[in-house]
Amino acid sequence: MREKYNEELKELNASLVEMGKLCKEAILKVVDALADEKPGDLNDIREVSDSIVKKQEEIENLCYRLILTEQPVASDLRNISSASKAIVDMQRIGVNALDIAEIVPYVADSPLKTQVPILMMADAASYMVSKSVEAFVDKNTELADSVIKYDDTIDDLYDEVKTSVIEAIRNNKKKEAASGIDILMIAKYFERMGDHAESIAHLVRYSLNQ
Repeated sequence: MREKYNEELKELNASLVEMGKLCKEAILKVVDALADEKPGDLNDIREVSDSIVKKQEEIENLCYRLILTEQPVASDLRNISSASKAIVDMQRIGVNALDIAEIVPYVADSPLKTQVPILMMADAASYMVSKSVEAFVDKNTELADSVIKYDDTIDDLYDEVKTSVIEAIRNNKKKEAASGIDILMIAKYFERMGDHAESIAHLVRYSLNQ
């Protein structure tokens, strides 16, 4: 019985890794959309977002089964509870990616797109997502702490984008100002991804009761 339980815990970790990879894939597809504005990008990202939701449901069901049928000890219960919270953050990352994809067509011709660190924000968000999931699965508190500190990087990049947009509006560049609001929204969604990754990283110590 215990052997089956341990196998299910391993399945839980493997599913979390897979969901994290889907989140990273969604971010990478958003980067491609920002660079190329291909007509099929939105559909591709929507498919990945849907896959993230399905994976969330699978993990939720596994968590419920583990709690209801296996009566986990306190340490395992914290881990399972933390996993159920982490997948909510990952699902929201998928939603954020789709939100960005829907805005991309409106900034296709904006010169501001290449003048602000949007792609740097995407890289930062991708890094934080992958490393936060890795830290959670491996129970690596040092890595989790580094992800939490790295959130300052994505916040600083967001401030750079905001400053550039405000400057465009002050200079009465109507085209830049109009698209600048959309670019600022994209930046905000990347910043939220970072916040969700930070939340996952905080769950590492909670799962270990630290």
